[in-house]
Amino acid sequence: MGVPDLVGLNLQDALQILEESGLCATPRIVRYFPPASKGLEQGCNVEERVIRQRIVENGQIELVVSSFKDCPRDF
Repeated sequence: MGVPDLVGLNLQDALQILEESGLCATPRIVRYFPPASKGLEQGCNVEERVIRQRIVENGQIELVVSSFKDCPRDF
């Protein structure tokens, strides 16, 4: 069985899928904070999404996550 594609998923969903896949890999979470993330507005829903995944040593899978804001746009 291969490694499931977790890129683009919410972190919690990705971890659940990884656990349910039966893959014997320990997730290693790496948080990426781009300069634009410093100004995330209050009142917006902020969620962490997987932006990269790779297999690393010792049976670990590295998940790089970044925060995204989910605000309704004013038109």
